[in-house]
Amino acid sequence: MMRIPVTLALRELRHDWQAALCFIAALAGVLGPLLIVLALKNGVIGTMVGRLIEDPSNREILAIGAGAHDAAFFAALGVRQDVGFVVPATRSINTSANAVRNEASRKLERAVPLIPSAAGDPLISGAPVAPGQVWISDALAQDLSAGAGDTLDMIIGREVDGQRENARRDLQVIGVVPAEIWPRAAVFLSVPDLLAVERFRDDLSATPANWTEPVAEPESYASFRLYARSLDDIGNLAAHLSDLGVQSRPRAENAALLLSFRRNLNILFTAIAALAMFGFWAAMSANLRGMVERQRVIFSLYSMLTMPDRQRCLIPVVQSLALVLVGVMATVILILPFLVAINAVFDSVPGESVARLYAGDILATLVLGAVTAVTAAVWAVVAVRNVDPQEVLTHA
Repeated sequence: MMRIPVTLALRELRHDWQAALCFIAALAGVLGPLLIVLALKNGVIGTMVGRLIEDPSNREILAIGAGAHDAAFFAALGVRQDVGFVVPATRSINTSANAVRNEASRKLERAVPLIPSAAGDPLISGAPVAPGQVWISDALAQDLSAGAGDTLDMIIGREVDGQRENARRDLQVIGVVPAEIWPRAAVFLSVPDLLAVERFRDDLSATPANWTEPVAEPESYASFRLYARSLDDIGNLAAHLSDLGVQSRPRAENAALLLSFRRNLNILFTAIAALAMFGFWAAMSANLRGMVERQRVIFSLYSMLTMPDRQRCLIPVVQSLALVLVGVMATVILILPFLVAINAVFDSVPGESVARLYAGDILATLVLGAVTAVTAAVWAVVAVRNVDPQEVLTHA
């Protein structure tokens, strides 16, 4: 019957409440700083590293120089598991519109880069562009006082026999790319629209009246926009391009450093936590063993009264579990005001916290504490089993 050893264990803790309170305070002294560091790791440090790792720009692989990439090249890239997005580009450097005007605000921006886009573009978090539709960067939206639903006038110029000739096209804005994703002025448009721009500039048969008419795709493209599915895939994807004879480089030269930093951060925290918990485990194990030594007569009496070994051995285990679980909960209650104060003092981005402790972290701490309590009680359990029933008579 397990109720008897549980009751005896808890009553002993209540009787020796000063020692129990000192033990709980010691646990809070070890666990409190660890949980605060974990909260900071989850908050400002984890958020900062997470932003860098999840930033799609860091997954981009840039083509070096102009090539000749045909449909088969793009089809093969599109089915690779390590490719997150690929779209052809007409030039190795961005094509630019001579000007983009917002007629509503009467504002104009010159030499605006035109960037090819398509479904799945990692920089766009909404509907993909279609001919006549564009996404614009936040910087351009600010310059033109434009937003989703507005219509922009794109102006493309060329010189024919020394005469300046311009072509225009209305473009409907369907979204704005945030500044943290693309900080510079840019228009994200469909490949057919980009081909029309190149056709007007290079083909004299294209006139300001017919330049937007659909044309056949070229046999090959000079470049591409390519994004790996994750930072871990950049190396393999770059090596594949190199095998194909395509020169490239990752936009984020420090991608490997970012991944290494995240791994090392986790390893460092785990190592610190493990060392601290091992020290606490050793102290707890010695404390429980000492408790048994102080109560040898009592355990001898329990044995003489025919209490089964299993019930006697359960007493230090119950005490260990009770002390650790109460200590963990007391620590959490004590550090919560500190976390609230840290977040209040240090302003952060709306929706984010400088220090953040998840329910899963608390649950994991409770589970780890329970495991620590049970394993730390092993020495005490062995000591209980070695208590001779005759000791109570000797001491009496």
